[in-house]
Amino acid sequence: MKTPPPDLAGRLLEVGEQVLRTDPPPRLEDVALLVGASRATLYYYFSGRDDLLAFLLTAHVMRGAEAIRGAAEQGGGPEARLRAAVAAMIGYLGRHPGICAGLLSALGASGRMEEVLRANDTWIAGPVRELLDEGSRAGVFTTGEVSDAANAILGAVLLGVLGRSSSAAADDAFCRCLTDQVVRGVLTS
Repeated sequence: MKTPPPDLAGRLLEVGEQVLRTDPPPRLEDVALLVGASRATLYYYFSGRDDLLAFLLTAHVMRGAEAIRGAAEQGGGPEARLRAAVAAMIGYLGRHPGICAGLLSALGASGRMEEVLRANDTWIAGPVRELLDEGSRAGVFTTGEVSDAANAILGAVLLGVLGRSSSAAADDAFCRCLTDQVVRGVLTS
């Protein structure tokens, strides 16, 4: 896969929710019409639909990671920063429920899931692991294996958001409730 130029990447991300929520995902020809590009242009950057899906999910993972990292860097102790990171994750996924569906379905059958999960592990799970490790050393969190705890948090958030309707997943009360539930799962007391 070649990296598309920023203008095309932006247009693709604008229709990403529609592409990721369609079952089966649309053909590249259909996506080309949605973004106002030629079929040849998309085939230049993507070898096929699976390539495009991997691009969309990876790009959304990176965008979500920016929101999460920004929230976690606002200061405070490990618990406050973990709460901010989890709330940012819930908020981002709540505004982009197609990502949840895409992560669980679109790439699973294509064999490209590993690529997206690697990006997720680097950009999202990595900062969560760092927060959990810091909090464990400070006695704030009881996590056992930090990597497993980070994956449990990510899974809880993903499934929690996916289990709600699109409008309810973006609701502030739901975000606070799920954040509290997830963070309580790692608190020492």
